Amino acid sequence: MPENTNDEPVGNVLFIAMDKGIDSETGQLGYGYSPDNGRTFYVTNTIKGRKFRQEDADRLWKFLKPMIGKLVEEKFKNEFLPRIEAKINDDTEKKTGKEG
Repeated sequence: MPENTNDEPVGNVLFIAMDKGIDSETGQLGYGYSPDNGRTFYVTNTIKGRKFRQEDADRLWKFLKPMIGKLVEEKFKNEFLPRIEAKINDDTEKKTGKEG
């Protein structure tokens, strides 16, 4: 359970953010937050760096998706499409040369 010596409850809700605690899932010590009034605690910052969960990736995906889509499209147009076209042309030339 996190140490919350400086946190003040508001109504029945205790705001726990960037506080010291032990991660409920991994047992890792660090700074983090509790979304449920202290029943569970999620460490986000450890001595080994930032820790991310799938939930974090899901929240970021809406911002990353357009950028990643654009990068994939550019990579396909600039690198893979010319190779595919060259292969098709090469195969067509081989078939035409054998038949002709």
